[in-house]
Amino acid sequence: MIPQRVKLSGFLSYKDEQEIPFDGASIWMLAGTNGSGKSSIFDAVTYALFGHHRGGSQNAIELINKDSTALAVEFDFSLDGVTHRIRRTLKRSARGSATGTQQVFRRLGEGDEWEAVEDTNKKVDFDAWIHEQIGLNYETFTSSVLLLQGKAEKLLDSKPSGRAEVLAGIVDLERYQRLYDRANQKKLALKGQLEALSHQQSAIPEVTEFEYTAAVLAIEQIEDDRQQLQKQLDTLRELETQARNWTDAQGRLTAAREKLKQAEYLMGAAVKIEKAHVRLTELKEALPAVQAVVNTRSKQLESERRTERFQKERDAATERRVHADHALTTAKQKRETLRRQQEQNEQKLGTATSRLRELAGVLKSVELVEDQESRVRQLDSDRAKFSADPQLDVRTTQAEFDRLSELGRVLPVLQRVQDERTELKGALQRQQQSQRRAEEIKATGETKRDTMKQIVADLSAAKAARAVADEQVAGTTVLANQARELLAEFDTLAGEKMCRACGQPLTRAHFEQEKKRRHDELKAAEKKAHDALAAQRSATARERQLSETEAEAKAELDRLREGYKDADTERKQATADITRHLRTLKLTYAELPPEYATRIAPSEPADWTATTFPARDELSKLTHEAAGLDAAKRQLRTATDILDRWKQLRTELESAKQTLTKLKGGLPKGELVELRQEFGNLQASETSLQNAIRSTKANLGSVETEIDKHGRESHTAVTTLTEIVGKLQTEDVTRQHCRETIDREMKKLSSEWQTQVEKAGMNGWYAWKAELDTLIADDTEVTYRKLEMARGSLETIRTEIRDHQAYAETFPEDARQRPEDVQKQILTSRQLLEEKDRDLQKAARQKTVFDGHREQRSRLGDQYKLADGEHNRYKILAELLGRDRLQRHLVRQAERQIVDYGNAVLDRLSGGQLFLKLVGGEEGAGTDRALDLECYNRTTGGAPINVMFLSGSQKFRVAVSLALGIGQYASRQHRPIESVIIDEGFGCLDRQGRQVMIQELQNLRGHLHCILLVSHQEEFAEAFSDGYRFALENGATKVTRFQR
Repeated sequence: MIPQRVKLSGFLSYKDEQEIPFDGASIWMLAGTNGSGKSSIFDAVTYALFGHHRGGSQNAIELINKDSTALAVEFDFSLDGVTHRIRRTLKRSARGSATGTQQVFRRLGEGDEWEAVEDTNKKVDFDAWIHEQIGLNYETFTSSVLLLQGKAEKLLDSKPSGRAEVLAGIVDLERYQRLYDRANQKKLALKGQLEALSHQQSAIPEVTEFEYTAAVLAIEQIEDDRQQLQKQLDTLRELETQARNWTDAQGRLTAAREKLKQAEYLMGAAVKIEKAHVRLTELKEALPAVQAVVNTRSKQLESERRTERFQKERDAATERRVHADHALTTAKQKRETLRRQQEQNEQKLGTATSRLRELAGVLKSVELVEDQESRVRQLDSDRAKFSADPQLDVRTTQAEFDRLSELGRVLPVLQRVQDERTELKGALQRQQQSQRRAEEIKATGETKRDTMKQIVADLSAAKAARAVADEQVAGTTVLANQARELLAEFDTLAGEKMCRACGQPLTRAHFEQEKKRRHDELKAAEKKAHDALAAQRSATARERQLSETEAEAKAELDRLREGYKDADTERKQATADITRHLRTLKLTYAELPPEYATRIAPSEPADWTATTFPARDELSKLTHEAAGLDAAKRQLRTATDILDRWKQLRTELESAKQTLTKLKGGLPKGELVELRQEFGNLQASETSLQNAIRSTKANLGSVETEIDKHGRESHTAVTTLTEIVGKLQTEDVTRQHCRETIDREMKKLSSEWQTQVEKAGMNGWYAWKAELDTLIADDTEVTYRKLEMARGSLETIRTEIRDHQAYAETFPEDARQRPEDVQKQILTSRQLLEEKDRDLQKAARQKTVFDGHREQRSRLGDQYKLADGEHNRYKILAELLGRDRLQRHLVRQAERQIVDYGNAVLDRLSGGQLFLKLVGGEEGAGTDRALDLECYNRTTGGAPINVMFLSGSQKFRVAVSLALGIGQYASRQHRPIESVIIDEGFGCLDRQGRQVMIQELQNLRGHLHCILLVSHQEEFAEAFSDGYRFALENGATKVTRFQR
């Protein structure tokens, strides 16, 4: 991305339209005094790109010039050889709110024709276009491309994770992350498929070759056994047929023998059988006539008893009829007397009733008048109970209810004001405390850093001293060993004539002298070695102690560094909280009604902490007042009900008075007392007549009931007499019929039986009937017929027996048994055969299951191999594309190149003193940490210094070098930045440092297409030939071009 033009109007101090093109040169200087609006250009750039400014992404309305109602920003830049333009507008409404627009345009050809990029007028699509084309967000842009005023070290102050985010945007790891996500999703899907296939295959039992062969052999064995059982079953079925035929022959033989036996028995009892048969025939012929005679005699006796009873009933019915006829005549006479009396009373009652109707109308009007007078008095009394003006009471209670309702609505807003103000005070206090703590930690860190330098210097000296001690130990140890060898060698000279050491004669005195000398030299060498070893131990202990002290100092510096970051983070959070609370208080103040807002302040407070309303006691008091809303509502409802009742009573009273006047005008003239007395007498007479009439009616009813009763009794008696006479006649006919029946049946009997029947009654008939039943039960008739048959069939039966015996002898011996026994054997064989069938089906099913399992496992195995191969390929691909492989490699590669580019610049900016080095090795960390840097000072040497604790000028040099290094690296990527912007910060450099910085920026002309510099220092501004000068005229920024 190469900036080409910025055009803005109504933006901060740019009241009038100003246009700043950046074509024709690669380095541009923006010069002017402090506060002239130089840095606002870059607020316009970040606002156009990201909707952000130095104050964040909120309160964009504050960017509108105080004398303008709207702002407009246009930012032209070149991207991949195509010029684009971003235009943003923001308009302030009369109500204080703001509405804005955004749009991306693309230049068509080389002319001044532009086309809008589709859908970028929508915020979501606009942000997506920026993300896709620019590849940076506000944080990464201001950390790598734009070094804001006072925030040049933002990238250095960030944690390694924050620098990693910046580097990821520059390297465009998102492309590789998308590829990794797709490969990883495919890998996970294939892994799930593999697990599913594995579970499916595990769920299918494995069939071994032994199991499968056993299943096949089992089927063959079962089929052989089944054939043997089938042959046995066929044999048994044939044997069953023979056994059944033999059994039938035996049955026929036994039956014939039984028939012969019965025939011989019957022939022996022939006399007895014939006698019983004769008696049976006699009883069958005589008993029907005997039964008819006996039954008819019984009916005749019963008819005679009923005739006697009917005659008694006839006499009683005659007597009841005579009595009822006499009572009926008496009752009819009494009814005529009562009817005449009733007619007289009804005539008198009609006369009295007519007169009472006349008097009742008059008295009714009198009662209405009296009731209406009573109602008027009651209404006057009820109205006197109300207050003097119920309407005023309703207005008063309504006003109180409205006040408390408004208070209930405002109370939460006041509570929010009180809460936000309290939290604002707390946030201000936290901001001050975190600021103090950060300054204290920074001061302590600088002291610790100085101490660290001294410790590093002492440690270097201790290491040097230990090295010297090591050399001393080595030298003295060698000398001591040589002295020990010389002494040992001298002991071998015993018996020699000449001393090999000095060449002199080896006398005893010379031997002792030389030996003592070498012994003394050994002692001296050993003492020096011992002293050197002690010095080495001391130096080693000193080095170890200083190393531990250095480690403790490093840990303390790290702790202070983290504490400083925490304090700074807490300060920033407190600042954000302060902004949020102030914004909320502003909005809340606008919600309040004027009477409550003015109690806080006459206008929106500039310092909210100085306000006191509402205090907690005031809120409590207002809350207590608001709690009376329900009571006020009830009072309002009560007052409204009273007013409605008061109006209703007033209406009813007026109506009652009008009705009373009308009723009085309709009353007749005369004495009301005499009318009331006559009315009372007539009422008493009417009551007496009505009672008499009712009594007569009741008597008439009783007489009518009595007449009906006696009439029914007379009719019943006549009916009963008629029925009894008929019954008597019927009984006479019944007896005559019985006599005729007896005579007819007796003639059917023999004289002997007639004599017996004349003497016998029902008991005799029952005895004969029992005898007949016994003969029938003994099968006398059947037995007699069998006897007749037996007399002619004895020889035939004997011949049949001989034939059956001959036929039974023709059967083989194994067939001479019961068919049931053979059937049991057949059943057993059939059960065994069925069992074999079941076994065969079971074995066949098992083989089918085995075949299915083998086929399924084979198919699933093939699928598993294919899926596993594809899964392994995607697994390797995802691993290679992941954060710990290709992405880490790209990040580390970018780190190394950026550090190399940055060190080349830093070497020139620092005069060869400073250089940067990555912490953690080449591939030590993942992509979540990047540009974790330490700074080395070649002049002081010693341990590295974390970039957080560099001095101000050193940190600025490092920040500029790192930004330029990022720019040089990014200019060679697929999405090149190709530009860098440095907003102020050069004042921390000395004169020589500024000259070196100027020269370094001049050297970057060939590396970056556009470098924008901002400085208020004339020395710096005069060093560059192309630029713009900014100045305030009448409160508005004016821009002029300069070229040298």
